[in-house]
Parts: sequence; C-alpha cells; structure tokens
Amino acid sequence: MSDAPTSNESAASPLGRWLRGGVWSVLDQGLFAGANFVVNILLARWLSPEAYGSFAVAFSVFLLAGTLHGGWFVEPMLVFGAGKFESRFAAYVRMLLREHGRFSLLAGLGLGVVGGAFLATGHSLLGTDFLAAAGASGFILALWMMRRACYVVDRPEWAASAGAVYLVLVIGGAASLFSMGWLSGATGFALMAVGSAVACVQLARQLGVIRARGSWALRLEARRAHTEYGKWAAPTGALEWVHTSLPLLVLPLFVGLEGSGTLRALYNLAQPALHVFSALALITLPAFVRARASGEIGRVAKMVSVGMVTLAVGYAATLMVFGTWIVEILYNGQYAVTTVELAIIAGLSIAAALTGLLMAWLRSEERPDVIFRARVAAVGAATTVGVALTAVFAVAGALASDLISLLVEAFVEARHIRKGDSRAGEATQSDRSPEPPADGLGGDGTLADPARLPQPTALGGDGAPTRARLRVLMEAFACMPGEGSEGGVGWNMARGMAEHHDVWVLTYEGWRAQIEAELARQPVPGLHFEYVALPVEPQRFRTGRIHRRGVREQVHYLAWQWVAERAAKRLHATIGFDLAHHATFVKYWKPSAVARLGIPFIWGPVGGGESAPRSFYPAYSRPGRVEERMRDVARAWMEQTDILGYTAANATLSFATTEETARRLRKLGTHPIEIRSAIGLSRPVIEELAQTPPLGNGPVRFLCIGRQIPFKGFRFALQAFARARALAPEAFREAELWMVGDGSEHARLVSEAEALGIAASVRFTGYVPRAEVLRFLGQTHALIHPSLHESGGGVCLEAMGAGRPVLGFALGGTAIHVPPGAGVLVEATEPASAVAALAASMVEIEADRDGARQMGATGRRVVSREFAWDDKVLAMAQTYADLMSSLAPLPVVSSSPTPSASPSHV
Repeated sequence: MSDAPTSNESAASPLGRWLRGGVWSVLDQGLFAGANFVVNILLARWLSPEAYGSFAVAFSVFLLAGTLHGGWFVEPMLVFGAGKFESRFAAYVRMLLREHGRFSLLAGLGLGVVGGAFLATGHSLLGTDFLAAAGASGFILALWMMRRACYVVDRPEWAASAGAVYLVLVIGGAASLFSMGWLSGATGFALMAVGSAVACVQLARQLGVIRARGSWALRLEARRAHTEYGKWAAPTGALEWVHTSLPLLVLPLFVGLEGSGTLRALYNLAQPALHVFSALALITLPAFVRARASGEIGRVAKMVSVGMVTLAVGYAATLMVFGTWIVEILYNGQYAVTTVELAIIAGLSIAAALTGLLMAWLRSEERPDVIFRARVAAVGAATTVGVALTAVFAVAGALASDLISLLVEAFVEARHIRKGDSRAGEATQSDRSPEPPADGLGGDGTLADPARLPQPTALGGDGAPTRARLRVLMEAFACMPGEGSEGGVGWNMARGMAEHHDVWVLTYEGWRAQIEAELARQPVPGLHFEYVALPVEPQRFRTGRIHRRGVREQVHYLAWQWVAERAAKRLHATIGFDLAHHATFVKYWKPSAVARLGIPFIWGPVGGGESAPRSFYPAYSRPGRVEERMRDVARAWMEQTDILGYTAANATLSFATTEETARRLRKLGTHPIEIRSAIGLSRPVIEELAQTPPLGNGPVRFLCIGRQIPFKGFRFALQAFARARALAPEAFREAELWMVGDGSEHARLVSEAEALGIAASVRFTGYVPRAEVLRFLGQTHALIHPSLHESGGGVCLEAMGAGRPVLGFALGGTAIHVPPGAGVLVEATEPASAVAALAASMVEIEADRDGARQMGATGRRVVSREFAWDDKVLAMAQTYADLMSSLAPLPVVSSSPTPSASPSHV
C-alpha cells in the first residue's frame, strides 16, 4: 500500500525505528491521555466525590466493552495488519470498521439497558452517566482502533496529529462547559464522543480507508483470523477488566460511591505512565512481529525492555518525591494520598511496563492462549486476596489489589517465555505437514491445494478412453420440466448435464410430482434428485398446487437455503461430490446452498444486477415504485450479508448473464467472471417453433407475453400502441394488441387501455398454457417486450424461434438476447422518448412486412445457433472439464455411463 514504510525506513535498525516511533507514540498518548486526564481532573475537582464516583463506575463498565472490542478487533489488527493483511491494509481496516459498527450497536444497547435500570430504580446519577456512555461508546472505541491502525503502518505521527485535534476539541469543550456550569459525567462522555468522531474522520482519510474497497474473500479471511485470535484475546480482555475494575466496583459496597471517586482520583496519578507504556507496547508489537520473522526477537526485546523499565523506575521515583504535592495541586485539597498509597501507585507503573512488554512478546507469537491463562491467574488473585484487601483497607487495599494482580499476570507470562514453550510450539507447528482438511478448505478458508482435494472416482469399463464422469451436486430450487423461465433453466441444465456426468439435483419439494411424472415417461440415467422443503410449511405448497410470488417467494427461498445447505452437506458426506453448481434461482443477490462444501463451485449463470432507469420510476404505479425500491434495498442489504459473501468468496468460477450483474459480482469479490446467458430452448421446441407459419399481410397484431407486473413495462406497450394508432390511423384501424398473462398489474393495464381509448383493440387473454402461448405467436406479427430490467426474457427466444421480430427496450437481458437484425430495440433513457421510439418501430413493422420477415428469419438462425439447450449443456460440460483439469488431472476411464435402469432418487 502507498502508506507503507519506505525502503529506507525498512532498512533502518530495529532500535532506530522503535525510538523514532516511540517519540511519536508517546506524543500521541500524551495528547489523547492529556485531554482525558484534564477532563478527569476537572470532574474530580469540581464534582462531588459521589458524582465523580458515578462517572468512574460508568466509565469502568464502559471499559468492559472496550476490552472486548480490543480483544476482538484491535489486538488482532496489530498482529495481522503487520503480517498477512499488510498489502491490503486500508481495505482490511474498512472491513473492521464495518464490523465495529455492529459491535458498537450491541455495546451501546447493553450500557443503555443498565442506565435505564438505574433510572427506573431512582439512581439518577448512575442512570444518566450510563446512558451517556451508551451514546459515546461507538465513537470512542472507533478512535481507539483507528489510532492503533497508524502504528501498524508505522505512522504514529498520524495518530499524534489526530490527538492534537482531539485535545483542542475536548479541552476547549470542557472549558466552555465548565464556564457555563454544565460540566458533568454525562457531558464528559459527550465531549469524548465528539472529539473521537472528528479525529476518526481525519485518520480514515490519512489511512486511505474511505476510498478503500475490499472483497468478500478478504472479509471472510479476516473474520476467520480474528475469530481464531479473538476467541482468546476477547475473553482475556474481559479478564483484564475484571481484575482492574473489580476494586472500583467493590468499593461502593464498603464506603459508598465516594470511595470509587477517591480511588479514581488517585489512580489518575498512574495514568500518564500507563498511557506511555501502552503507547510503547503498541509500536513494540509490530516491531516484535517483524523481528520474529527476521530472527532478531531476542535482541530487539532486550533493547526495548531496558528502555521501558528505565522509564518506569524514573516515573515511580518522581511519584514518591512529588506525589503528595501533585495531589494537593490537582484536587485543591478535596483528596489526599498517603505514603503507602504512593508506593503502591509507583509499583503499578513498573508492573504495567513489565506486563506490557511480556504481552507484546506473546502476541507476536500469536499466543493469546498464554495471555489468557495469565489473566485467569490475575483474576483469581483479584477476586480473593484483592477483595479481602479492599474490604479491610478500603482505597489502599483496592490499589494493592490491582498491583498484586499485575504481578501475578507478569509471573505467569514470564515463566512461559523463560521455559521456551512458545518457541517449541511454533517450531512443532512449522515442521508438521498438515493433513488435508476434510472440507477441502485451507487454514485461511480458501480452497486447499487442488491436488489434495477429493478426486473423481474412475469407473471401469471396456469403452474408448475418456474423462471420468464427475459426481456433481447441482442446486436448482426451480426445476420443472416443460416450463419456461427459472423452472426451465433448472430442468434443462440438470437433464442435459446428466448425459455427461452423474448429477444429483437439490430442488424444492413442490416440484416432485412434475419431475417424477416426467422421469417415469422418459427416464434419465445418471440423474438423481434430493427434494427439500421447510419443516413447517403447509402441505398445499409442497404438493406444487400453489406458487409463491413476490416477497413471500423471496423470504421462502432464503429460508429454504438454510435447510438445503444442511441437506447438501449430508449428501456430500455420503457421496463425495467432485463439483458443485448453482443453477437456479438465477439471482446473484441470493446465496447458494452448495457454496460451502470445500469443492470447486460454479456459480450461475446468475443475473439480477440489472436496474430500471431511475427516470422510469415516476411512471410506475405506487405499488410498482414501492416494489422497485424494495428490490433496490434488498439487493444492497444482501450484498452486505455474510451468507451472500460466503457464496461469492467460494465461487471458483462465476457466470453473469449481463455486464450489469458482472459489475456487482466484482464488487462482491468473486472472480473469474464470464458473461453467459442462462436461458435456452430445447431442440424439439426450436423445431416446433420453426413450423410457425410466416407473417401474413392482414391487419397487424402485436403480442405481449408474461406476468403482468411493474418491471415488465406492459404499460409502455399500451402507450406505444396508442401512439402508433395516432401516427398511422388508417394502417392501424384494425390493428390489435394481445396481452397474454396475468399479474398484479392486470387491473391497472385494463384501466390504462380504456383511458387511452384503445380498449376495443386490446385483447386481454389472462393466463394460458404454454402450448397456447406458442400458438398465439403464430397468429401475431411481432412481440412487444418493453421490460425495464431482467436478465433472461425467454419469451424473446420463443418469438425469434417462431420467426417474429422482437420490439422492446435495449435494457438488461433483452439487449443481449435480441441481436441487431432480429428486431428493434430502442434506447430507454426516459419514458416519453422510449414510448415514441417504440411506437415508431411498430409503425415500421406494419408498413414493411418483408423487412419484418427478414428480422424473423435472422432471429430463427440466432436461436438455432446460439440458444439450443444441447449446445448450452455442451458448453457447460466443457467448462466442467476445463475447470477440473486446471485443478487436478482426471483419471482415464471408459465412456460408458453409470449403469442405471431408471433414475434414482435420494
């Protein structure tokens, strides 16, 4: 990335880089900590001990969210950002911010619930402070993460510059609030939130996060890495919170909220040292990661430890000499400190430096489990000895509890490093040759070495040598023999591929009757079916007598995916498939149940990336506009979901029906991508359509076929027909427009025809069987297909196969399937001009019947040459072969198909 250290910086000595970064890091921590320190001092100085104690308790509970956030996001980022994601760091951080947003919503909700509970029970101070913490938590945590991102790219000066902005905003705001008498615990949280938000924006720009774009593959890889690391680091952070916050939360039980206020006020003395050592630990961790890779970890650790311990001892000595005077100055006599308490605070500074150094060493080894065990020991000390000391010695006992916990933690970590367990474990892991995972996935979630994937089983025989028949699991939710659209895509692809391979089809239970009837009539060896239905759906849907439409269909399909994925994994465990293929639904924005089997996965062809031009939205009916916007929102939302992301990331090869869909697939991170149509016609249908009589010379008739729903644009066909009648009244005196189909827009279309004065010339047939539709094609002169967005449009192929020109809009799949010379497709930039152009094409068809016949002949040739299902299946079979050959060599076997007297059904 462009913001990575330069070669000169990389060539500098580890000590030089650490010292340079250390200066900026300390300045960064000083600016941020200084701002928060001043706010704390002002709160402690001008609020009552009880009010300040309330703020301290709320902030302490907020820190629980902070420690979990640090363990799940920040700490892994410091390790992986300097390692496996270094070259994609900006996109990686953008992905982390997205996940941070989800975390912040949950954390804010939790704090808000606690605040509401306190308000409901009459504890107004605590309730208000907790609610303020809930609102501020997301902004504060985001800044913590963004600051640390600067250390990963070795640019702590960026964090320091943001710290200057934060300091000005927070200190200036605190002074203003104090002068107006509005400074309180709640407004203190608000100040930190505002300062954090502004500083975050600045850092996001400097890190290149705003413009960065990451793939789903990156997102999934990062999530796996963070999950593996965070399962130790997040609980470890929670344990740290327990042993540091427990005294603050226990004190009110013995001396009231003012005890927590006093503890927090004295603990402020240690804060400068703790922030400095935290800053040094931040730059130490990436330095240790790089030093370990170069074999210099021991030398670098010694140099860093000398520097940190020297600083800690110097700060401790300063506290012992000037601590009493500092407390008097800061709090104007409101709080006092004893010599024993000063000694403990000084010891905390040294212990914090030691534990920070040890944890950086262990984190560089990616050993959060060791840190977790150390924290468990520290919590054990805090909950036993620490609570007892707090109960007996109050504030001094609480400070001692924290010191003892840190020393126990440091002892466990140092013992592990001294014994060399981590280095031995690392060597053992690196020397071990891992067995191929059962699911075919590598450790980072990508496909394992193809040579190690399960290979196709060779079938013996005495035929000529050829490639093995693969065992293919095909998902075809819609799979219906004799149908068009989605059902036809699923059936024809499955049936055709069974001629080349052994195919198991995962499909919906509702199509069982139609499928089994067809297989009984014409068996297909090598074709198997697994029927899946939701456990609770009504029987009337399962039997196929009722079809869902609209939102119900989409919701049902998503739920079906969840059940189907489990069925797919169960089948794979039994059969051991070589390849998975998603055929239907032909929607890129819906997940696939067969994507996560750890075998090569072909996605598509899929469409759905096409959109109606925005200028057409006002021409929709109100329900139509709502439907379009819901579709836009649903696609955008699904593109952010994990279930679609897994499908995109696991696709070995993707096919998009249009370039619009291909662009969306690229944004999802899938590659490679090819453009390929999803629809076709069987040879018998093509031959049947070829028998359609030629265009006659009688009164012109136009035909619209399809579901009468908003995006099909049939309203524009009516308007164009009315305009054509006005342009050529004599020629169109007996002209007719037939509307075949039914749907939610039917009543509106009937009303539209009446309003346009063409009702007598428009024939609404309602739904008719497919055979009747083909007959209508022979009785009309041209198909009108003004669809605003669709990836297929099988009716266009049928019209061309029947020798009929296609008139429509140059949008989506229509523009791909209807080539020049087979019809007239007009530009659709806005409704008025599109309708006018469509009307002109209708007039042209009526006036030039010979030209229309030539268009029909061209369409017939195109359909026969490019859209026959047997040719499309052969192309997909070649894709299977090429894909498997690129992954691993296939055995040479007999060409005989799998022996089977009749199709089997799983």
